[in-house]
Amino acid sequence: MNAPAAGSDPMARPVVPAPGRPAAGPPARRARPAPPTAPGGYTWGATRVLGHDTADELGRVTALARSIGQAAVEVLGGSRPAAQLSRWTTPEIVQRFQQRADMLRLLQEQFEDKAALQELHRNPHVRRCRVCRVDRGVYEVALVLVEPRRSRAVAMRVERLGRGWSVTELEVG
Repeated sequence: MNAPAAGSDPMARPVVPAPGRPAAGPPARRARPAPPTAPGGYTWGATRVLGHDTADELGRVTALARSIGQAAVEVLGGSRPAAQLSRWTTPEIVQRFQQRADMLRLLQEQFEDKAALQELHRNPHVRRCRVCRVDRGVYEVALVLVEPRRSRAVAMRVERLGRGWSVTELEVG
């Protein structure tokens, strides 16, 4: 008995396309533009294509706003340092939230029932997030954050600065 040739299957039948239909083959690939290259040869974001897709921008801004809104309330509650906001916000916002957190900490020290006051700012989570495009690369966001004993409103303005996003205005009610 002769051995079959390498790569051949004696039981396999050739695929014949149905009449009037083209033969199935690999899907056609679209040519992607090359990602930008910074001086020095570093290619950033090689796995994604840069563009101005509004749906993609909206998703990124929504995710950023939810994270920053929750972090801002945690800063006020004392469970997160204000410096963690510095990557995504302006120095003025970080300084303002640090001062506000310091004032709340002084009030907590004078409050008799400290456990009840500390519970007030624990475990915030985002209940609702509304994002509105104001201009190209500029969004305004309204959030509702829920804590165990209260709800808070958070408003912010998110702008594209260079290749990244930054929160330029942030208010917590």
